[in-house]
Amino acid sequence: MDFDVIIPTYKVFPEFITRCLDSVAKQTVETWHCWIADGTPKDHESYGPMMEAMAPFLDSEKFTYLRQSGKGVSQARNEAVSKGSAPYLATLDGDDLWYPEHLEWVVEAIELSKDTPVALWWAGADAEIFLSSFKTQETFSTDGVIGWFEQFPKTLPRDTHYFLRGSAVIPSNTVVIRNRFEEVGGYDETLQIGEDTDLYLRMTGDPGVSGYENTYWGYQIDAISGFHGCGEWQTTQCGVMSSVADNRNFDETMAELQRQAQIGLDSLRPVLMEDKPSDVSEEYWNFIVKLVVQKYQSELMVTLGGDV
Repeated sequence: MDFDVIIPTYKVFPEFITRCLDSVAKQTVETWHCWIADGTPKDHESYGPMMEAMAPFLDSEKFTYLRQSGKGVSQARNEAVSKGSAPYLATLDGDDLWYPEHLEWVVEAIELSKDTPVALWWAGADAEIFLSSFKTQETFSTDGVIGWFEQFPKTLPRDTHYFLRGSAVIPSNTVVIRNRFEEVGGYDETLQIGEDTDLYLRMTGDPGVSGYENTYWGYQIDAISGFHGCGEWQTTQCGVMSSVADNRNFDETMAELQRQAQIGLDSLRPVLMEDKPSDVSEEYWNFIVKLVVQKYQSELMVTLGGDV
């Protein structure tokens, strides 16, 4: 079972890219090739140290460095995907890492679900998150497990699309099937935030639009298979330090990010009770409605400008 490992990089601290690539190299499954799509400006102070950190890995034929031809994380991932041919695509951000068994657990999950229309598999991640308020400059921190959901087993597999409207999986711990990825056109290159959720929603397909017979499922792996960090050290700092900011001042950057966030918000439109299929109970459908509405309301608060 072959994987193309897709790693976009942009101004990544050398110690982070080292631990990221090392975590790929130490996978217990060896049937993978890693594509690193780098958009770091060559005149940026991080470029030299980052390239030095990558050098030992690039000596191996299992790692390929690509100089990104465009801009943004979506374009970087699409370009890297186009270079490979493996049937499964495993994404990993340059400042995250996998535990050694990550791909092994994915292989087991793929085997268990091989007779079903599954398009993506995900596991949870240990996380350390620091957030700063743009208004007050206060810093908030938390740690724990993210991207693994106790409520997922309560949903029917055919309702994965609705579940993903209400719960965000972690792209660094998610694997998708290539043929469905290519069928929907890959990542939307106009987006640099929410691009992962947008992709997963298109891959699973909206039952309310295309019918359940044309939807694909998700599979949650019962494991915590990596580490995700978010804070001042993070490469893009929620988009503020990404290429969205090129040739824009802070206010213009925030306006563009808010525009992109609105696109994501539109895709999370609430599910209504009157959308209930005839073969499920009102209790079950009420659970689905609440799941999506809660996510929609939280995203609405952020998009319209919350305190944090």
